[in-house]
Amino acid sequence: MREVEVLILGAGLAGLGAGVEAQRLGRDSLILEAAPTAGGLCRGITIAGCMFDRYGPKVIVERESSQELVQLLGADASRHELHEVVHLSGLGLIGFPVQRHLVELPPADRETVLKEISIARSEPGEVRNYREWLLSSYGPYLCEKVLFPYEEKKWQMPLSDMDYRWALERPVAVDLKEVLEGAERKLPPSRTYFYPREGNLSGLVGLLAERAGPIRHSSPVTGIDPGRKTVSAGGETYRYEHLISSLPLDKAVGMTAGFDTDLAARTRSLLKWLSVRVHNLVFEGTTPLVGDAVYFPEPSVGFRRVAVLQNLCPALPAQGLTAVSVEVAMGRGERTTPEQELGEVVEQLLTIPQFSTFGPLLESDSVDIAEAYPLQRDGLREHVPLLTRMYQQWDIWHCGRAGTFNYCDMDVAYQQGRRAVRLAVT
Repeated sequence: MREVEVLILGAGLAGLGAGVEAQRLGRDSLILEAAPTAGGLCRGITIAGCMFDRYGPKVIVERESSQELVQLLGADASRHELHEVVHLSGLGLIGFPVQRHLVELPPADRETVLKEISIARSEPGEVRNYREWLLSSYGPYLCEKVLFPYEEKKWQMPLSDMDYRWALERPVAVDLKEVLEGAERKLPPSRTYFYPREGNLSGLVGLLAERAGPIRHSSPVTGIDPGRKTVSAGGETYRYEHLISSLPLDKAVGMTAGFDTDLAARTRSLLKWLSVRVHNLVFEGTTPLVGDAVYFPEPSVGFRRVAVLQNLCPALPAQGLTAVSVEVAMGRGERTTPEQELGEVVEQLLTIPQFSTFGPLLESDSVDIAEAYPLQRDGLREHVPLLTRMYQQWDIWHCGRAGTFNYCDMDVAYQQGRRAVRLAVT
């Protein structure tokens, strides 16, 4: 039985952050990773000479929590303004989020939205769910035309079943002052980000892995025993003093010995994931495109977002080629195969004006992400702290998007991993 002072489950950004912190503190640590390589959802792939973040583009948003990652990239860190747009039939491309770019709407539409926002915010009622929060923030016209269809497409569930509090820290939340300013003039981008000048984010993952201590790959966790302080993974057993987990919280509960059966059942019913399918596509020719990402509220369009790699980072596509990454939210119903859906995606893509002049599709890669986004269901924000407090009594600390069931970005996940180690060993 291998004995480790700090045992870390998962080598995504949170797990790597935990490994980096354990090494900084001089602790004996080991990371167990189910996949053959580190990185979690930040793994790269090259298709027809074009570089992709295989599970959809990930960027380092510029803010205090990302400074360490940017410093690690050093001279390879390239700073960009984030230009995102929404495609609306009959109106073309409008800045994303639309509520921040009302000046780009036709005057009559803009006046209607402003009037409804004024009424909604001056007469706030009780807000019990995400649908009601959207209505109380932006009024019925903008909600019915843009926000409801887009959010329902993204989350694949009734918005009335969702907690709204997660949205307060996301781009969908725009304060009234900015809404009014954006109705008068075109606002500059509200966010900036960093991306490697050369290559994709797998280079950053490599730099973190070098600093995160030992990593044992191809070691999926199959059991956690808090009483014995052991973890079973890859056919071996490890004894730990402190355990840091970035595994999906619902899966961790399911594999924890002696866990309360009623609480486990409640966890299974409440903690659910949105799955997505990502199609990485390379087309012949260089096509000028608008936006780092284009969002599609219309129900008639099957995908919800198209990321444009040449705008995200000019070094990603090979010369003479155009590369895009298309994300499709996967509902609970029957799904087509990736091959069948790929044909439908390309066919729909070519009907949209700015993509209609694409050359032939040269090569593609399609991948399903079973646990892409934690569904922000009503009751989640009360249940997760209950679980994490229980685990902390056993000296088990959770971190990352999956481990905390928190819809957070990669820099936040990384810092959560570091913080979990500090809390565990002090």
